[in-house]
Amino acid sequence: MIRMLIVGVLCWAFAADVQARVGRPVAAKNRAHIGGAWTPGSMQVVGGFDSRMTINMSIDVGGFVSPFDASHPGIDEEPRGRAWVLRHGLYVTPGLRIPHRNRPELKWDIIVKGGFGPVWVADPDSRYDLQINPALVGGFDFMLRYKEWGVRLENRAWYMKPFSRFERVDILTLRPQIGLAVQYEF
Repeated sequence: MIRMLIVGVLCWAFAADVQARVGRPVAAKNRAHIGGAWTPGSMQVVGGFDSRMTINMSIDVGGFVSPFDASHPGIDEEPRGRAWVLRHGLYVTPGLRIPHRNRPELKWDIIVKGGFGPVWVADPDSRYDLQINPALVGGFDFMLRYKEWGVRLENRAWYMKPFSRFERVDILTLRPQIGLAVQYEF
């Protein structure tokens, strides 16, 4: 089932990108973005660089860091040792733009993304000691811009398996991250 889904997405991306190959060449679009993000137990500063590879495909390279103290995420339904706090991270997320028509000056985009990167998570049961883990990330960005400047709403979910010193096992962990950033396109 997952293979069929992957093949379907790749075929859709190829077919949607045909207009860029038969029409006039597409100018490169690069976007730099910086802003803030929230995840349970932590506030972060996010930043990155997004570059369009084709008319419907782009890649976003960036990171986030939390200069503030961590707090307990307040997730009561999770058992002891599973309330990890997302603190810092780097990511590489290729994305597919949902094709649509745009007006000449006011433009909007939705880009569905998925990728990977290292993240630093803190365990609230061990005085927020940091631990680095490989992670998968997925989500979407909603971008609204007027000419070169715009805003970007970032929605991500991080999947990782940090090691719990108390339970002596890897804990499957899924953490949301919601951000708002200012972007400049050039």
